[in-house]
Amino acid sequence: MSFNLADDLRTARLQVLADALSGGTLTLYDAPRPAIGAAITTQTALVEVAIPSGLTASAATLTLSLATSTVLVEDEAVWGRITGSTDAFVADGDCGLLGSGDIFQLKTTFLSAGANLIPIIASFSEP
Repeated sequence: MSFNLADDLRTARLQVLADALSGGTLTLYDAPRPAIGAAITTQTALVEVAIPSGLTASAATLTLSLATSTVLVEDEAVWGRITGSTDAFVADGDCGLLGSGDIFQLKTTFLSAGANLIPIIASFSEP
């Protein structure tokens, strides 16, 4: 059985995500990953990447282009958290290598302090 929404509804659902992400931050952390949306306790922020404001979904797709950011602390990126412009929790996801299928895919998960994290491009789509 399949369930298919009209394109305008699919785009509207993604616009809700776009609004939540807009002006927020993607932060990559070391282990351990807390429960979904739980407070950060012993985890160290390795890099913080600003998410641009004014994101717009179109044709059931939302594309993010995030700028280069400098790595703050050297360690293994295990997971990431996206917070909105008010620092409210939006989403968590695992970090992995390119092609891993993880939410945040990197060329290497070991980040070196002072190095630049190359620009990140993410695409979300509604089936």
